[in-house]
Amino acid sequence: MSFQNTRFILAGIFLLILSGLTPSAYALEWQDVANELMSPACPGRTLINCTSGQSEQLRELIRQKVAQGESKSAIMRYFVDMHGEEILAAPPKKGFALAAWLLPLFVVLNGAGLIMVLTFRWSRNRARVENNVAMPVDETTTPDATDTDPYRQRLKRELDEMES
Repeated sequence: MSFQNTRFILAGIFLLILSGLTPSAYALEWQDVANELMSPACPGRTLINCTSGQSEQLRELIRQKVAQGESKSAIMRYFVDMHGEEILAAPPKKGFALAAWLLPLFVVLNGAGLIMVLTFRWSRNRARVENNVAMPVDETTTPDATDTDPYRQRLKRELDEMES
């Protein structure tokens, strides 16, 4: 068996394992849905954490829908249709609300990239400075009077005038 065939077999086994971990692999419980819905009666709390009578009625409605065999997405759609997207504990992962999910990741990755680039540049500059300091001065690299750069000539002339 070749290496490539082995890779395909391992990938297939991996996908089979992952398919067993999907949400349909466990029985839907009402708490799963109630944790993802905000309570209209208790601002800032999910349905499962609110103690109001209205939240108890909504929890009972969720229990009934789960007992009838409705899927989690169908129950969530029902509540969004009734109360709007404000009832969702997390913004939906589509449209403009997708930015609420992706923007923090984008900022963190860019910050990490910036830190890596700056660290690389600083360490490279430090190595360059250390190499320059350790090198002895060679007289062949120092400018002399035969230099053709007009600025060097002017500087040399002005320094000579200052000395005399």
